Amino acid sequence: MDDGRQTHLVAKASTRVAAKAKAKEETRPQPTSTTLRTVPLLADCPESLLKKIVAVADWGQYQPGMEITRQNEAPCSVYFVVSGCVKILRGGGFTDVAQAAGQQEMRSRSRPQVVVALVGAGDIIGELGALLECGRSASIVALTPCEIVSIPCADFLSSMQVHPPFAIAVARKIAQRLVDTNRQVELMRGKVEDRVQALNRYCNSLGLNSERLFSNAEIARMVGASRVAVSQVVNRLRRERGETDLKIKQSAGKP
Repeated sequence: MDDGRQTHLVAKASTRVAAKAKAKEETRPQPTSTTLRTVPLLADCPESLLKKIVAVADWGQYQPGMEITRQNEAPCSVYFVVSGCVKILRGGGFTDVAQAAGQQEMRSRSRPQVVVALVGAGDIIGELGALLECGRSASIVALTPCEIVSIPCADFLSSMQVHPPFAIAVARKIAQRLVDTNRQVELMRGKVEDRVQALNRYCNSLGLNSERLFSNAEIARMVGASRVAVSQVVNRLRRERGETDLKIKQSAGKP
């Protein structure tokens, strides 16, 4: 094959690839003002501001387990959860541990990540990184299928400056999270069963089932207890629910 024909075929293949990419981009959902208004923080923003946000926004669809952003990364975007739920993870990596008591030689052991929060539809994530201009304090991973709109940090900050009510709404959201965190800290000081029940209520408020989404080991890390203790509590709660369901069925069958 001569060089001219080879060049022609390469150019033709490149054109096909570019055409497919363009078609994919055209069929990809794009955020609209209506979409953004489903997020409480943006619901009362003027149409002019929403149009500016739409112009720089990106729409992302994520399946469970897909990473949205990673801990310690430089903050580039702020995210609005349109549908679904994500989990906020901290930790991970490796730590050095002694191979045996009294030995100086060390080896690396992986540290599991801990779920520190769950964020559902209508909420915002990544705002602290934008405000503080520091690395991400946690990783964000899709827990359920979710749709997320992201905007560059610079545009997020400028939106707060030009529309003070939006800035106040963001401040209130941060304050509410602090209150919720303090409440969870208080709950974590109780009995293991109380902690697990508190986690169940927290998940239920987001329309989630903690026992289906998380292993006992993950629940144990979330509530600050041992896996064995959590397994005992979870199994007991399941038995109690089974007995209750049985009683309800028996009662329903009585004349």
